[in-house]
Amino acid sequence: MAKPDIRRTNIYPLAFATLLGLFLVNLLGFIDTQTGSAFGCGRDWPLCNGKIIPEVWNTHIAIEFIHRLVVLADLLLLLFLIAATYRRYRGRKDIRILMGISFLAFAGEGFLGAISVLTDNPPSVLALHMGMSLIAFTSLYLWTATLRQIETGKYRRFDLQDAAPVKQMKRWTWGTLIYSFLVVYFGSYVTFTGAGGYFQGWPFPTEAYTQAGSALLIDLTHRFMALVLFVLILKLYLFTSRLRGQRKDLRAVSLQTLILVIFQMLSGAMLIMTKLNLVAFLLHVSIATLMVGSLGLLGLKTSFFQEKERMKEYNL
Repeated sequence: MAKPDIRRTNIYPLAFATLLGLFLVNLLGFIDTQTGSAFGCGRDWPLCNGKIIPEVWNTHIAIEFIHRLVVLADLLLLLFLIAATYRRYRGRKDIRILMGISFLAFAGEGFLGAISVLTDNPPSVLALHMGMSLIAFTSLYLWTATLRQIETGKYRRFDLQDAAPVKQMKRWTWGTLIYSFLVVYFGSYVTFTGAGGYFQGWPFPTEAYTQAGSALLIDLTHRFMALVLFVLILKLYLFTSRLRGQRKDLRAVSLQTLILVIFQMLSGAMLIMTKLNLVAFLLHVSIATLMVGSLGLLGLKTSFFQEKERMKEYNL
């Protein structure tokens, strides 16, 4: 049977635009929180100070209102993307799963954003909001990567000799991905509780701890968790180095992830040394987002599930 023309659609550019939009949504959300603009529109949601368009403006109102507009714009892009992807690839289970996770995570992120406005912005809700934004970005990133793989025809057939070592690596990769979410969530909690502002020394706090209370334990726990994440990602890179003759793609993504986690740790140092400077904070969370997305891509590449879906599409 002739192979289907899988290049007749151009859904990938729409997916990429939606992904960039979501990255901007998350970035504006971080700016919103760190500048104290979360209540720029008061306690109203989805209205802003009781109006569709505010009548009175200041910096906080502008930041919050622009954030909400970008959320709405990206939601529309996501709905168009879902419709286009489902119409073309509804037969692929892997894409349907990623679509479902992306939409639910995006909806959950919006719901938690509304909760944070209608309540007093408790640190636990803010940290959970950060975690949900990571899930939304990572799932959309993998969805976009899958569409790119399909529409450019850049498939890689798995060889039988790959099966055993890649299967072993798959467990480590997904375990590290789950752990990375915990690290980022706890890091968010550190930020939103203000514990990260007590200590300026790096890699170890150098200040007196007597007045810090539980902040010391919170801060040290986050630093230790970050170190463990670095070790896990380094192990993944060393693992893929042994497979470079068979799976160069895995080594490339693991190297990318290793570089990102190193920059993530350095940006954490920058964040401490600049006393939680906004630019340093945005750099820190942006690198964290890309790092988790890269780990997710590594997990996707270690999965044989996508290969089975591709073979079904080609009737192999």
